[in-house]
Amino acid sequence: MKRIISIYTENKNSVQFYVRGTMESFHPASNEERDLRRFFDFEKAAEVIYGVDANFIQSTSSYGRKYMDENREGTDKSFYFKWVSFKDEPIHISNPYLHHITGLPTLTAVKRLDDEYIVVDFDMLKLLEELRLIEHNSAFQKINTYIMAGGGILLGIVSIFLILYGGYIFFHMLFFPKTGEGVMHEIFTSIISITIGLAIYDLAKTIVENDVLFKTFNYGNDLQNKTLSKFLTSIIIALSIESLMAVFKIVLDDYSKLLNAFYLVLGVTLLIVGTGVYSWLSRREK
Repeated sequence: MKRIISIYTENKNSVQFYVRGTMESFHPASNEERDLRRFFDFEKAAEVIYGVDANFIQSTSSYGRKYMDENREGTDKSFYFKWVSFKDEPIHISNPYLHHITGLPTLTAVKRLDDEYIVVDFDMLKLLEELRLIEHNSAFQKINTYIMAGGGILLGIVSIFLILYGGYIFFHMLFFPKTGEGVMHEIFTSIISITIGLAIYDLAKTIVENDVLFKTFNYGNDLQNKTLSKFLTSIIIALSIESLMAVFKIVLDDYSKLLNAFYLVLGVTLLIVGTGVYSWLSRREK
């Protein structure tokens, strides 16, 4: 939505000039369904068309490309026309908004014909695509959605498995306790498994929400930054736990390997510093 509005704002005069020209060239013989639907034959971006009488009452059904809403006929449109002026020209073009039926970014054009009006709702994405102001491939978009949905679901399954596996290790330790180093190993393994599982689940949830269920054309960097920061934080926690476990093992077994643990802790520290710098730079860009 943000991307569409941005492109429309930059090319507002060109888009409105095209819409006005299209509306001016349309002269239906009547407000009958057959005559109004003729508009769809030469304008691909049009989605809904209907007529309004002189009293601002919808005088026809709402005709879509593949549907007809008879319940809209007789609806009072005076509220919408309250802000419309035809003093300068017989065509009014609204600001962009989300359509209540299609849920898509929409632009509405109203043409005055004597004492009646013709209202047309334009799909802004198709309109900008028709004017070569945006490139959008519906087939690729569907394929991309299916792939993202499949990947998100698989990640969700993997995350659930890791969480359940961590829980299994923990409860197995409670009912079949071990002694010494084995107890610490199982505790840390359980924590790491659950932590990584939660991180992967959060990533899968973000993918499904923003690329499948509530797809938009531009989420903004803020959402991506938060998702990456949360994921990196979970990984850092898991690596920190692993480093702590490695230090315990080395202390109990062989002090000569302590340098290896130091390298692991140093790596985690650098990852923390890198994440902090990335977050600082992200906030600075705003």
